[in-house]
Amino acid sequence: MFVRPFFLFFVSISLFTLSNIAAAATLDEVKQAIGEAKALRAAEFAPAHYNSAERTFRQAQELLIQKGDRNKIRSLLDQAAGQAAAASSASQQFTQNFSNLVESRDRLQLAGDEYTRDDITERAEKEFAIVVTAAESGNMKKARKEAVNARRTLNSAQVVAAREQFVRPISKSIAQARKNKARNFAPKALSEAIDLQKKTDALIKSDPDAQTQAYALYQQGYKSAQHATRVASMGSQFTKKPQLLERWVDASDARMETLAKALGIQLDRSQSPDMQLALLKQAIEDMQGEYKAQLADANKQSSELSKKLAKYEGDMARDLKDMADIRYKLQLKREAEAKIKRLTKLFSPDDVEILLTTDADVIFRMKTLNFRSGSAVIPPQAYVLLDNAIKSIEIFPKRSVRIEGHTDYMGGNAFNQALSERRANAVTEYLHQNMPEFSNQMDAVGHGEEKPIANNETAAGRTKNRRIDIILVAPPASTE
Repeated sequence: MFVRPFFLFFVSISLFTLSNIAAAATLDEVKQAIGEAKALRAAEFAPAHYNSAERTFRQAQELLIQKGDRNKIRSLLDQAAGQAAAASSASQQFTQNFSNLVESRDRLQLAGDEYTRDDITERAEKEFAIVVTAAESGNMKKARKEAVNARRTLNSAQVVAAREQFVRPISKSIAQARKNKARNFAPKALSEAIDLQKKTDALIKSDPDAQTQAYALYQQGYKSAQHATRVASMGSQFTKKPQLLERWVDASDARMETLAKALGIQLDRSQSPDMQLALLKQAIEDMQGEYKAQLADANKQSSELSKKLAKYEGDMARDLKDMADIRYKLQLKREAEAKIKRLTKLFSPDDVEILLTTDADVIFRMKTLNFRSGSAVIPPQAYVLLDNAIKSIEIFPKRSVRIEGHTDYMGGNAFNQALSERRANAVTEYLHQNMPEFSNQMDAVGHGEEKPIANNETAAGRTKNRRIDIILVAPPASTE
């Protein structure tokens, strides 16, 4: 008698629970959709859609807490999901249609408040917002027209910021060098610094977006000015206290002797500095020669085995070739491992992961080279990281360099592919500017979202997947 009412009560409770589970699942989906829109910078590039999605989502949450009409809740969640998807799409469209404008703005923001001028920056932001509003409403004609004005203002703001960031430090260092009478003691270094200061300033004025080139010139100019200051300071001290010259020579000899002991040679203080330097250089070349001899031996054995291949057919020929390749790659790996031990002093493992593949390729995984979403602008704080990468590449002079760009799965395939290519090209351009002698050995490749190394379903995983890999490709065995 009481079974039916009890059963109906149980069913009603079960249906209520299932409906809540369904609502919770939809809630999670909307959260994910809004999170994706946020990751794609929709709050900046599609704020109307993004704000609508968040507002509608909050309304659904409030109704859920109040145990309101479930149909209304579902309707609001569906609406929020659609608005979030529209925000993601609009944001991607904006970064594709106005990539130069977006990256100019990113450069300005990444420069830091200490280098920017508030009035120009505020005007640039207002003009940028006008472009965003027009594009999001579908008025592309107006958006493109207003983008010209916004770009012009952003360029003006960039010039101010870049001059503060790159030109002023050279100017201050030159002033210090002049104060120390560098014209008398270091005229060559001073002249170089002044010339590089002018070149940096001219480049910034003509092309405010040429940030990596400006940074390369700034480094050269600043180093020249610092060198002039150092030499001039020493010259002034020796003029005032000639006895300091002897101390300096003794200290210099001591440093040379320390290096000589590390290389297993002995120097004679009666030798000229040029002679001592020649001996040290020869010792280093001898050490390098050992590595080259080992590689040459591996190449020779590989070549001899290759010649024997002509006498054999089938499986035996393949086996001999495989043995030659394995031996050669093992030799390359041993050489690479020795060099990698030296490289670990340049990088923190939190910044860069150094990998050695079975093919003896060396991979520098730039873990903290983090681009903004939809942007290929290298953050200035990553310059030091890339400068250390340059030092590493120089240790492997015979290897070709492949720069690979990777993204997470946020956004469409085509969008991510193009973005990964732009980022790889940006890093390649930086390396070209700072080590032109390697230009012919470099290649940039974008893989989009196709090669993840972590779970794309988590924020931490997506961060790992958004990466640049610098790969030093193992040279092939000589066929001579």
